Amino acid sequence: MRAVLVCCVLAGCFNPSPHEGAPCTSNRDCPDGLACNAENKCVKNPVDTDAGPDIDACPDNACMGDVLVGCGTMVSCTNGCGGTTPHCLALAPSNGLIPSTLLPGATADVNQDKLNFDSSDGSIRMMNVDVRDPGTGVKNGIRFETVNNVGVWVANSWTLSTGNDWSFTGTRPVTLFAAKTITIRSLIDVGASGGLAGPGGTDRNGSTAASGCRGRAGRNIDATHGEGGGGGGGAYPAMGAPGANGGPSNQGGTLTGLGGTCASNPSTVPLRGGNGGGDGGTSASNPGGGGGGAISFVAMESITITGTVAAPGAGGGSLATGNGGGGGGGGGAVFVEAPTVTISGQLTANGGGGGAPSGGATGGRGATASATAAVGGLYSGSGGPARGGNGGAGIVGPTNGASYNFDDTTNLTNTNRGGGGGGAAGRIEVKRRVGGVSGLASPPANITNAIFE
Repeated sequence: MRAVLVCCVLAGCFNPSPHEGAPCTSNRDCPDGLACNAENKCVKNPVDTDAGPDIDACPDNACMGDVLVGCGTMVSCTNGCGGTTPHCLALAPSNGLIPSTLLPGATADVNQDKLNFDSSDGSIRMMNVDVRDPGTGVKNGIRFETVNNVGVWVANSWTLSTGNDWSFTGTRPVTLFAAKTITIRSLIDVGASGGLAGPGGTDRNGSTAASGCRGRAGRNIDATHGEGGGGGGGAYPAMGAPGANGGPSNQGGTLTGLGGTCASNPSTVPLRGGNGGGDGGTSASNPGGGGGGAISFVAMESITITGTVAAPGAGGGSLATGNGGGGGGGGGAVFVEAPTVTISGQLTANGGGGGAPSGGATGGRGATASATAAVGGLYSGSGGPARGGNGGAGIVGPTNGASYNFDDTTNLTNTNRGGGGGGAAGRIEVKRRVGGVSGLASPPANITNAIFE
C-alpha cells in the first residue's frame, strides 16, 4: 500500500476519479459514489459497524485480536472477535434470555416517571394510565415475556431520572432488558412490606414444621409462653448462612423457631428473591417479615446506576399478648449484567430485624441505601429488656432473638417470651466486561466476567 502511494506522489499521478479499490486521498476523500473504508480504500459500500451483514456474509472473515478482517475492510469489535465463523462478539445474557428472540420490535425508549410494573401480567401503568397493556409480546414498543418464571420487559433503553419513581408488583422476579442502555438515577425498591414478599420472594411462614429457606414459626405454648419465629434465609446467603433463630420459651421441648436455610452455593441464576420469617408463637398477629424481591438489569451495551436499587426483607411483627416476636424476612437479590457497568450508587439486599416479644416493637425493615443492620424490635417492660435479632447486612450476619423472664401470676416459675430472629442478607451479583462497583453493595457484590458469543 505504502509503495503505491509513494509512487503516485513522486510521479504526480493521483487520479481524481480512481476505480473502486484505489487509495483514498490524504484526508480520506473519495470520488462521488465511493467512500473510504477501514483499509484506506475507496469502495462502494464500506462496512464500519461492529457486526454488519456484509462482514458476516464474507467467507474469508478472520480475527486479528479484537479486529474483524474481511470483505475489504477492518472492524474494531467492542466486545472482542471470535467464533467458529469469525464475527464481532455480543453479550450472551444469563437467566435464559435470548437476544435474537426478545430484542426485535422492542424499540421504545422508556423514561417516564411514576411507572408501576406488574410481573404477573406484564402491564405498565403510569398514574392509572396504561403505558403497556397486559399480555405477552410487543405492545407500544415494549416486549413482555415470562422466561424461567421471570417477568422480562424488553425495550431499546430504560432511564429512571433523578427524583422519579418506579415500583414493581406481582409474584414473579423482574428483569429490565435493553437493546442498548439502562440508566438508574433514582430509587428502585423491590423489598418486602410487612408479611408480604417483594416480587419473586416468599411471604411469612406460619408453620412450625421444617420449611427450608423460610424461617419456622415459634410455638405459642399458652397465654404467657411464646417462642420467637426464625429469621428468613436470604436469596443466596453468603457462605450458606441461614436466618437467625428466634428466642426460646422455658416450657420444655426443642425450639421450633429456627432460622431458614438456603443454597450453600450462591448464584442468581435462576433469579429468585429472599424468604419470609416465621411467625412468633404461631400467631399471625405477630407475623414474620416477608422476603425481599429479586430484580435484574441486563443491557447489550451499558448500565449506569447512580441511584439506589434495593431488595430488603421486612421486619418481624410484635403485636399480640403472650406471643414471641416474628422473625425478620431475608434479603432478596439484585443482578446487573452488561458489557460496561458503572455503579457509583447503592445496591442493597439487607435482611429485616426480628420483632420483639409481645408488647415490644416491630423489627426494622432492611436498609435500602446503607450497610447498617436492621435493628430488632425492643421490649422494655416487666422482665425485660429483650429484643428481636438484628438483620444481616454488609458482611455481618443476622443475630438470634433474645427472651425475657418474669414471675407468673401463680409465682411458680419464670416464664419466657422470645424475640424473633433476624433475616439473612440476600445476594448481589454483577457481570461485566469492563467497569464495576465503586459505590455501596450490601452484602458485597460478587463480580465476574460476562460471557460473549
